[in-house]
Amino acid sequence: MKKNNKFIHPINLTPLNLPKRETSDSLVNKSQERNSPPLESLSRFIGRLGEVKIMRKTPIIGFCMMACILLSGLRSVSMPEANWDLYSKKYTYHSLTGYELSLFEGFIASAFPEGKTVSQILTGQASLRSETRLAQALLFRNNQGDRDHAVEILKWILKNQHTDEASENFGLWKTNVEKDRLDQNWREFIGCDLIIIYQEYKHLLPPDVLADIRTGLIRAAKGALKRNVGADYTNISIMSAFLMDYAGNTFQMEDLKAAGLKKALEISHLWHRHQTFSEYNSPTYYGVTLIGLALWRELASEQIKEMGIKLEATLWNEIATNYNPKLKNLVGPYFRSYGMDMKKYCSITGIWIAIALDDGKLAPLPVVNGAKMEEMSNLSPILHLGLAIPKTVMSELKVFTPRQKIDRMVFSKMAGDTLKHITAIVNSEWMMGGLWGNRRIWNQVKAGTIHWNNPEGESEWLMVPGDGKTNVRVTNAGMYIYLANEKSNDFSIYVYAKELSDSNFTLDTWKFPSMKLGIQSTLKRNLEKITEQGVLSHECEITEEYQSVMKITFQIPPSWKKEIPLIEIIPSK
Repeated sequence: MKKNNKFIHPINLTPLNLPKRETSDSLVNKSQERNSPPLESLSRFIGRLGEVKIMRKTPIIGFCMMACILLSGLRSVSMPEANWDLYSKKYTYHSLTGYELSLFEGFIASAFPEGKTVSQILTGQASLRSETRLAQALLFRNNQGDRDHAVEILKWILKNQHTDEASENFGLWKTNVEKDRLDQNWREFIGCDLIIIYQEYKHLLPPDVLADIRTGLIRAAKGALKRNVGADYTNISIMSAFLMDYAGNTFQMEDLKAAGLKKALEISHLWHRHQTFSEYNSPTYYGVTLIGLALWRELASEQIKEMGIKLEATLWNEIATNYNPKLKNLVGPYFRSYGMDMKKYCSITGIWIAIALDDGKLAPLPVVNGAKMEEMSNLSPILHLGLAIPKTVMSELKVFTPRQKIDRMVFSKMAGDTLKHITAIVNSEWMMGGLWGNRRIWNQVKAGTIHWNNPEGESEWLMVPGDGKTNVRVTNAGMYIYLANEKSNDFSIYVYAKELSDSNFTLDTWKFPSMKLGIQSTLKRNLEKITEQGVLSHECEITEEYQSVMKITFQIPPSWKKEIPLIEIIPSK
């Protein structure tokens, strides 16, 4: 793999730099720059492009050049520089280490229990996505009987695709045979997994199965073209671009080829404008995005491959910025999350980190069965695609380094501000983050978080839900929660600690064995201990199990001023 490839541009464009990792003492707030008038921001952008400048004597020429680059057909992209000294690794079944093999065989054993036949696992309730990955994994292992089992599974998968070209569901695979949710994303999920199978195992599969895969991929790619998912739907748009690009180039379909490149350029330009993806800081969907970019890296056409290599490296840098290896978690806020502790539920980013570090003691995964275990199916595409991680990131995933304060804007079409404001601090023993500008009521959003470990090494946490009621800001001093929706008359905070009772929560201090939270608030409050897992899952999309979680609900007086914090939370160890 070439590590220092650069695009060939019609003009010499100097790549933009990555956002600097700033220490707590050197934080520079980017809000003013991000919200500068459009022409001023574009001028500054062009000024950073090296030879392309808006000259005082030639403003018209400069403006035209700027417009051509940013507003035309998006024909070229100057990608940001990153550390291109990559740690790369390819996998075969027989090259897997003991730890990697235990994860891989654990997935197969769970998906295809010993003593079961293929027909017994292919039930009406079975997930077609998981079964596709099982077939992929069996071909990867290729022990006695694995090929025949994979072929049987694939034939079942391929006959469960929507084939009506007039329908919006054209090219979509069913989620389940009996209870199909008509999830539009199943084109990309199953399509991309089938591409890996088609690319890698032509020598193992019978001609009729290969022909049906080709037909299915063309349908899926045509359906993706019709759907035209937005570039801000990060993980799906990246896979959609790849699906169309691969089908277009492999099966000589010019419309799909052009659509795949156009989508990839849109994704790259959106990243370029905001230096991050819209599905920001998602423990699960960061991992899906990494799979999509690895597909670009390994199997896409040349121009998309170049973009994929660089975007993948920059995403790994972002993950390292947000990850605390001592706590084995990403700092919040989370734009999309299925839990609060990556050691208790399977996140796809956690699977990537586990494979990269190849050490169960360092892996941010459940030691025993946790929540979302079905996500372990992502092991198969990850092992097929291999690793390409900046070596500096590998070090930062293993050992905590002096940590930066994060202050950035993230483009998001979720209700609220178009540019959401992120503030976060990652300390050695604890970390916290806040989200400002979200109005979407969605339990996957975690607007404010604080993490720390108890004496036994278990993660404890505080969480402000993404219910659109509040804005959360983090400084060196603490977390500040403000009123966002003037119609709200209350808001809640959730806290987990191993030892949890009302006595932990005095009016001015919330105290736990490894963390003391100073509290400043004049609001009336109510404590409610939640012991039913279903309540947490419904209210907060927390899928991992906890014996109990405290819900503290504060009453908001009428006419509360938005510029006054509802509560100030000051952590100290």
